[in-house]
Amino acid sequence: MSSVDFRRIDIDRLNPDNALTQEELVPPQAPVSAQDVAAKGQEARQLLSRGDYGGALKAVLDNPPYGGDEEAKTLNLKNFIEVVTAVKSSDITPIVEQLSPDNQNVLIKYLYKGMDSPLGQSHGNGGVLLSWFEKTVDITGQGSIIRYIADRRRV
Repeated sequence: MSSVDFRRIDIDRLNPDNALTQEELVPPQAPVSAQDVAAKGQEARQLLSRGDYGGALKAVLDNPPYGGDEEAKTLNLKNFIEVVTAVKSSDITPIVEQLSPDNQNVLIKYLYKGMDSPLGQSHGNGGVLLSWFEKTVDITGQGSIIRYIADRRRV
């Protein structure tokens, strides 16, 4: 056996040119203001009134407020819950299949956040979110859950 415990070696000290900073680990995201999120919410409501549920969900999931303040994040969660609760259960699968893989990953993030928040658990929304989660994981597989856990960016 070696007298050196390999788990305690600071490899960044041995090769400082290859050390990664926090900025390199997290992809850059432009900050999103609450006004931008409110405009997206208005667009989503217009699409919902026309019956375009897939377009409304895509509008809410595009450009999530990773760099935004808590007000923007809460407002986007509210918009998200408004859209997913408007969709009939039979329409969930075709809508999720139409989303891009990036939007499917963001969808999983919002489903987890919704299940964690009081807003997502009020008025019977918990069951709706679980139904969306089940059907999304059936389509995307377990990889979307792993990407949610591994991604440092929070919605």
